[in-house]
Amino acid sequence: MKDSLHQIAITLISQYGDEAETIAMLRAAEHAASLNQEEWLKWEKILKILETIDEKSPLDS
Repeated sequence: MKDSLHQIAITLISQYGDEAETIAMLRAAEHAASLNQEEWLKWEKILKILETIDEKSPLDS
């Protein structure tokens, strides 16, 4: 599961670039609002992965 979440994060970066975190936040909020806890938690994990990827990015140096 963790690898698939990481792949989703990479795909979001490929599709949305700098907006990937925003997209993940919106999806998490959408699932939270519909009380879909499983999907909400999934998107929260993807958001954490995106934050980690962003922190490791050598492009900012």
